[in-house]
Amino acid sequence: MKHFKHHQIDKKKWDKCISSSKENIIYAFSWYLDCVSPYWEGFILESNNEYLAVMPLPVKKKYGIVFLQVPLFTQQLGIFSIKKLSSLEFKTFLILLQKKIKLVSNYPFNTINYQDFSTEFEEVFCEKEKEILKKHKTHHLFLQQNYATIRQSYKKDTKYRINQAQKKSFESIQKTEIDDIDLLWQFFEKSVFLENGISKQAKPTLKNLFKILKEKNLVELYYIQNLDKEILSGVLFAKSEAFYNNNSITKWIYLFNAANPNNRRDESRRWFLDTFIQEKSNQEYTNIIINNFENQSKNSAYETILDFESAQEKEVARFYASFGSEEKLFFVVDYNSLSNFFKRIQKIIQFIKNKIL
Repeated sequence: MKHFKHHQIDKKKWDKCISSSKENIIYAFSWYLDCVSPYWEGFILESNNEYLAVMPLPVKKKYGIVFLQVPLFTQQLGIFSIKKLSSLEFKTFLILLQKKIKLVSNYPFNTINYQDFSTEFEEVFCEKEKEILKKHKTHHLFLQQNYATIRQSYKKDTKYRINQAQKKSFESIQKTEIDDIDLLWQFFEKSVFLENGISKQAKPTLKNLFKILKEKNLVELYYIQNLDKEILSGVLFAKSEAFYNNNSITKWIYLFNAANPNNRRDESRRWFLDTFIQEKSNQEYTNIIINNFENQSKNSAYETILDFESAQEKEVARFYASFGSEEKLFFVVDYNSLSNFFKRIQKIIQFIKNKIL
């Protein structure tokens, strides 16, 4: 297992490993990482000129310090493998992370890593008093059943609110042009307050990501309007496709959404999520050729998931759970093992910043 710099990575081998892995998710493909973290690196387990397991490293460098920071529009990363890793192999990735990267800011692993290797995480990151290991959650709604069955699992209040929203005759409009994403960003910028402000890179990154996803036919952008043709909100879904162990999995990721600040409580997004669930549920995939999967057969099993990409706020999580979705956990690693000298430098820089601001 080795640490590869960005220019050393064979991206064809990398993407083949991601697409053939049980953990497969869109955030880990080289083209996605190129967009959200241009200088990313990776830990790679290689044998016979093939990448058997990889771990993306979204590295940044500031004031001479190399560190990991979760990229924008990236909920999960972690370890991806085309073979079943042993406990020792998995722990080697985690140990190498601690050895090579001394500063890690909220690096997210994936739900499969949590499911298969929770014990290994706890054995390696055992310094509980430092809160190195955190549990985050997302919510998955499985859509292979028919809509009526799925709706039965909605919370009573959610059913009521959707029924009320249907009386308002909302209408959804799908948009496909690159500049169509601008209005969604404007809604977000005007209605969301972040303590440290919004990153200057967020808007260009989102726009470039939308362009790339559109070229790959892996995105759907919708706006919801009322009878007066006033646009109330917008939602962006990314499509993540996987083929593993003769199972084809399509995951619709609720990547980004925002509402017109004048209409934040109009229930248009709740109404649209129900509409989207109805459209994507119980679809027949027999004749669909899924991108990049040569081994797909007529006997493949198909599964469709709506990943709400839940924020960690309780109110938001409660909203997504109200659709009958299932909570899925994943680990986030956060630590600072820099030398005392570098820690003092960090404090001085932060002190100066605070004085200037």
